[in-house]
Amino acid sequence: MAATAKNQLGYLSIDTMPSVYSRTFDKIVVKDSMVPREMSRFFREEDTNLKDYKEGELMSVLDTPAENRDSDRIPLLSPLEGYSKTITNVRRRSGFIIPREAIEEQKTRKISQTLTGLPNSAKRLEELLMATIFNGGFDSETTGDGSYLFAADHYYEDPTYGQWTNTGTGSAFTTSAFLSAWTNMQNRKDPKGLPDFKVPATVFYPVGIHEDVMKVHGSDKYPDNSLNAKMPELFGAFEPVLGHYLTDANAWFVQAKEDDNDKGLVKVWQTRPEYKKIEDPMNPDMVLGRRLRMSMGVGAIHGRGWYGNQGAS
Repeated sequence: MAATAKNQLGYLSIDTMPSVYSRTFDKIVVKDSMVPREMSRFFREEDTNLKDYKEGELMSVLDTPAENRDSDRIPLLSPLEGYSKTITNVRRRSGFIIPREAIEEQKTRKISQTLTGLPNSAKRLEELLMATIFNGGFDSETTGDGSYLFAADHYYEDPTYGQWTNTGTGSAFTTSAFLSAWTNMQNRKDPKGLPDFKVPATVFYPVGIHEDVMKVHGSDKYPDNSLNAKMPELFGAFEPVLGHYLTDANAWFVQAKEDDNDKGLVKVWQTRPEYKKIEDPMNPDMVLGRRLRMSMGVGAIHGRGWYGNQGAS
């Protein structure tokens, strides 16, 4: 566009283009930063100066008040410290340059794609890293207790109370399967063995089972019940959320209502995406250059707010 205007109308010179493209790129970055990431809703974000970020659970669970007379010393309670996990941030850089000949040859589309491509690459990286937590949640991504994110052998923070599970037998997404997830969350206990039930809020699923999820979400009956009981408050209460970066066409996940500060999935920033000029005094024909630099990591501290099912095989 710029070169065309120059050749046909004569009022834009190539020498003015660096500032034009620079302003355009800055606007693209600002606009892109305002677009919510698909999976950010499931993650708590932290900033750190450290490459290796270590975080431990701090449970709000306290012992129940003991019998204590006014004349006795007051027994002091403190939150239970749970498991810790280290998340390693990885430094990444990339960039682009626009040479003078690209403008002279009127490669307007290529230039436009270059300007938008760099911030888009940072956005895609965020999504891909967050998706690894779910895509590897059954067989590679572990929580602070050493078990996979979705597993039947999670230990309570107080090991004397044994183990708990946040997964079930692989099955297609049906009213019966969702009821099993609901039951699992309703039966959750805190580290002291007392009821700590969860309420399903979101179903996160791949495109491949969209029809199944919509059927359950719109149902007001439970077909497997001989009484054909109506349960609109159960099946219609969750929010369906498509996961376009999920690699398993069958696995599905249920997130419980939870406090933002207690989200077990964490996205850690050592350096949020930043862009700097690339300048080369030995190349006067480089019209514009930008460098992207970022450092981040993701991990699962705990899976208390989640239920995962590998789906029908």
